[in-house]
Amino acid sequence: MPGVKSFETIIWDEKRLELRLLDQRVVPERVRYVVCRTYRDVAEAIRNMTVRGAPAIGVAAAFGVALAAVRSRAKTRESLLKQVSQARATLAKTRPTAVNLFWALDRMAKKAESLELEPAEMTEKLVEEAKEIMEEDVRVNMAIGRMGADLIPDGGRVLTHCN
Repeated sequence: MPGVKSFETIIWDEKRLELRLLDQRVVPERVRYVVCRTYRDVAEAIRNMTVRGAPAIGVAAAFGVALAAVRSRAKTRESLLKQVSQARATLAKTRPTAVNLFWALDRMAKKAESLELEPAEMTEKLVEEAKEIMEEDVRVNMAIGRMGADLIPDGGRVLTHCN
């Protein structure tokens, strides 16, 4: 990754209705994205550590729920809620100690349950909620970076890790 200054770790493709996750298993040697078209794809990406870091796991899970709605053929609100619940259960089993995972799944479930809409409109609102979760995460991380920047001397380096 020499010369790479920044890149997105999670990308929602609005046109293709798919999620792209930076493959953390090959960083820093390469930049590669894994495409997730279903909640099961997202669940596997969380399970196999394609996506790492508590906030990123939460964002990915939120989009997993959104993808369950996007790919659903539900004709009723109740049917869509059932499918969202199934996706949530699958995603919850991927990383049982990931706090952000459950926080995001709970937020998406509450959003789904609060919507008294037809399935297509519910799906739109769930995608919007996942995007908002991602935008909030970016804002928080940028704020953390700004706060810590003054603590790093010119030419200094930072090694981060998750344990």
